[in-house]
Amino acid sequence: MSDFSIPGTGTDKYGTAKLIDGLMKVARVPRDRAEKDLKSLQDQRSVWLDFGQRMTTLRDSADTLYSYRNPFNDRIAKSSDESILTATATREALAQTRSIVVKKVAEADRFLSSEMPKDYRVSAGNYGFTVGGKSVDLNFQGGRLQEFADALTRKAQGLLRAEVIVVTPGTQSIVIESLKTGAANRLGFANDAVQFGLDTGLIAKIHTSLQNFDPTSPQGWTTAVDPNLVKVDQAPADLGLAAGSKILSIEAGTSPGEAKLSLQTPANTAGLVLELHYHLLPLGTPTAPTPPPGPDLKSVGSASYDGVTVNDAPSAAALPDWVPPPIPPRVEDKAMASVVGGDGTAAPLPQLQDGDGIQTLSVKLSDYLPDISALAFRVRDTTRRLEVVSARIYNPAETGGFKPLKPVSTAQDAVASIDGIDIQRPSNDITDAVPGVTLTLKTPSPNPVNLVVQPDRKAVKDAIIALVGNYNRLMAQINILSRTDDRIITEISYFTDEEKKAAKAHLGELQGDPTLSLLRSSMERIMMNPYPTSDGDQLALLAQIGVATDASKPGADSNFDITKMRGYLEIDENALNKALDDHFGAVKQLFGNDTEGNLIIDSGVAYSLDRLIKPYVEMGGIISLKTGTLDQQITGTKRTIADLDTQLASKQQNLKDKYGQMEGALNQMQSQSSAIDNFSKNGGQ
Repeated sequence: MSDFSIPGTGTDKYGTAKLIDGLMKVARVPRDRAEKDLKSLQDQRSVWLDFGQRMTTLRDSADTLYSYRNPFNDRIAKSSDESILTATATREALAQTRSIVVKKVAEADRFLSSEMPKDYRVSAGNYGFTVGGKSVDLNFQGGRLQEFADALTRKAQGLLRAEVIVVTPGTQSIVIESLKTGAANRLGFANDAVQFGLDTGLIAKIHTSLQNFDPTSPQGWTTAVDPNLVKVDQAPADLGLAAGSKILSIEAGTSPGEAKLSLQTPANTAGLVLELHYHLLPLGTPTAPTPPPGPDLKSVGSASYDGVTVNDAPSAAALPDWVPPPIPPRVEDKAMASVVGGDGTAAPLPQLQDGDGIQTLSVKLSDYLPDISALAFRVRDTTRRLEVVSARIYNPAETGGFKPLKPVSTAQDAVASIDGIDIQRPSNDITDAVPGVTLTLKTPSPNPVNLVVQPDRKAVKDAIIALVGNYNRLMAQINILSRTDDRIITEISYFTDEEKKAAKAHLGELQGDPTLSLLRSSMERIMMNPYPTSDGDQLALLAQIGVATDASKPGADSNFDITKMRGYLEIDENALNKALDDHFGAVKQLFGNDTEGNLIIDSGVAYSLDRLIKPYVEMGGIISLKTGTLDQQITGTKRTIADLDTQLASKQQNLKDKYGQMEGALNQMQSQSSAIDNFSKNGGQ
């Protein structure tokens, strides 16, 4: 039987498949060229997108150095002894140096019980605890001491904490502590907690040492009370006191205003604290006296007779020349308060402080006198009126008629002296004493701590280094894309192997593009130009703060290294550090400066870089236009490839059909030839 070939069955008797492949290879040349063009366009688009990202990164670095968020306005606070005091500063803080003495740190009540047996059980009941003005009520069903401590801690939710301590293998104690510092946040016991505290030795009953001074009952001190200078007034509304509250008002006249507030019972000062609440009201400038009007001499009228009227003559009185009284001298003296002992001895208290609202003075009385009978005031200050709101003495260890038997710590306010001015706060984190600075008190110490608030020079230095680094990265990319010398890549030491491989793939890819050469020259000009600063020619160039190309450094060798001529910048850290130390304000102006005084930056290296890069990377900018054009070309090329694929598929099918028909005809002719041969061999039978 003769061989028979059916097109598409996989047999290729006449080699038509090879012929078709050869013809299609020639036909695919335009399609292969288009695919190569597509890859080139896609590579260019990727390059421009990456280039745009590099430019955006450099622009962000430039913006950081002159915009409202620039690090030149950042501040840091340094403490000379961080074991005593630490601090943080915001951008609003002023550069300054303060001397601070930490006299007391704020603490919270922490009470320890007596030792109890390991099997001690807490009875069921309603256990009440208070911290300042807040309370906790625990309905406990009874149970072990540890169960009680756990239940109280959960119920208090950050207000209280209870902890059981194993003292010996057979005994335990409980510690109950307030989680709020400050003298006002005393730990108190109520309901069944009172008996629990007494039973466990947490607290004991006492006779309270609290005594209040009555500001509405002033008495004479060294002189009798002058009602013109010492008055009991209604409390001003701006003090925030309850309606109808009264205060003691004392001011100076031609003589000091004096008053004394006596205790009902003189007290020994051991363990006692005096707490005075007051307000200093600034007084206006006194008005100049005017001459007295003199006697009022009334007219006696007139007389008329027979049509004739006679008026009286005006009366006159001879007055002496008026001599105005002398203007009282201006006196400022805020040492207004003293404590008085039982024998009449007086000890002055610290100066009172100005401030909005009610101020508080708190002192340990044993530092002044062994006993106290009164609180006295003498106001010499002619610019302020003293308003006494309230005053009391008390033992800070006492709480609600009880005192802790084993106080681990006692609630107290933090007290610090800032440049000789005492402040008192309930927390160790003080945010309102130095504007823009948060003080954190660690431990009391008699030694002053120097607090220095200064610009964050490290943040500025890091931002400048980041700018230079991003500038060099962009310059390296320009060099790689615009040149074909592979030394450009090997010179860059910070490139990883993958980055070197990618750089080689794009070496010279945009050679001849005018955008790159124009950008390069503009960037170099910006980095070399002088800019106006407050230090004039002494600091007007980047090179003067240690940022320059190797070739532009003073005294550089005339034999330039080609690798140093690529436009990259280098940093002399010593020169940069010195410039930031000695010319901080001018360095700031070097990167961004308002030369017209309209609060708008209009000069500087960072400002100029930002202005240069903006039209490249903004929406609708140069990079966007280039990638947009490439997108259109890519879309068109893809469409061309799709059309060519359709044409090639049609052509290939057409060739298969034609060669299939040819094979069929040849097979038929071969079959007929075989039949004739067979007929001839059989003698025509």
